[in-house]
Parts: sequence; C-alpha cells; structure tokens
Amino acid sequence: MKVDTGRSSRAQQMNNLVEFLQAQGMLGVQVLGLIGTGVSSFMRSALGQMVGPKTSSCCDIPEPCWLPKLLDERDCRICPGASGSVRIIITNEDVQARTTYAMASGPAAAHVTFTPGALSLGPKERGTITAVFAVPPGTDLDDQLEALVWLRGCRDYYLRWTVISSARPQPCCEEIALRDGPDHVLHWYDHFYCARQCHGGGKTR
Repeated sequence: MKVDTGRSSRAQQMNNLVEFLQAQGMLGVQVLGLIGTGVSSFMRSALGQMVGPKTSSCCDIPEPCWLPKLLDERDCRICPGASGSVRIIITNEDVQARTTYAMASGPAAAHVTFTPGALSLGPKERGTITAVFAVPPGTDLDDQLEALVWLRGCRDYYLRWTVISSARPQPCCEEIALRDGPDHVLHWYDHFYCARQCHGGGKTR
C-alpha cells in the first residue's frame, strides 16, 4: 500500500500548529489568572507596558511654519510706580545681515518700552533688546497687567508678560536667549507651501 507522505507531513504540521495555539491560549489564561489573584501593581504596570497600546506619539505635528512662535511666559510682582525688565539676547543665525524689530501689544502695551526698538545684526552677530514694563503710580494692589512683547526678525516671536501690582515686590530682571534664523532642515511634517527662508517681519540689509 502506497502512503502519501506529502499529505501526512501537512497533517503533522497542522497538528503541531494546533498544539502551539493551545499552549499559547493556556499561557494567556494563566497570566490573566495571575493578575486577578493579586499580582503586585509593579508587575501589572510592567505587563501593561509590554502588551498595552501606546497612547502617546513621537510624531506630533507642530504649528504651521508661518505662525508666530511662543518665546516664553514670564510673571513679575512689582510695586506701583516701579518697573521690571526683560533682556532678550538675540543671535542672528542667518548668513546675511538682518534687523529685528521690537513692539508690544495687549491691554498693558502702553506701559512697555524698548531699548533699542530695532536691532541690526550682521551674520552670526549677537545683540540685546531690553524691554521695560513700568507699573503706573496709583495702580491698585493685586491688579494684573498683561502685555505681549513681539520680536520680528527672520521669524516672529512673542513673550507673554504678566505683572501683578504688589506691596511685596519680587526682583524682576529676566534674561532670555533667542537664536533667530531660517530653518533649512526639511522635516517630514513640513507643508508644501513652507518656504525654507525667513517668513517673519524683520528685514535684511
């Protein structure tokens, strides 16, 4: 009698596969039983990290290239009639000279002054713009004043500055570093309309 060895071999392979799946199923049941009968929180966390779905993403898409970039948020407590300052140290990362302009907006914009109001820098040069926030005399205590400080160079940046009128002031002499220049790196999230050059309100010279 002739035996079909090919068919026999396939049958054996199917049997092996069924046994493997059964063993995996028993392992899963045992793991669930272990969790249900008091495994430590540490082990539960470890198992969750191994087999649980990931909720965070490494591929978050930033804001469009043409939107102003948040430089920082700063809070100060200043006496009525006194003032605080923020020194913004700007480095021109471009290969051509560029002028950066400073301005303020928001409810308390009239209380903010700049020295200088515009800063011209050559390629790779560095300079400083100082913003001063003066709290008017007679301002009620605990009043909150807020202004946006804008720096318009290769890109546009803004600083949200909040000042509280206080009888117990705190030192308000801040310093922020700003490296301004075009982004020549092509990112996977870039939109087709994003120019690789500058798109802020500053000017070249």
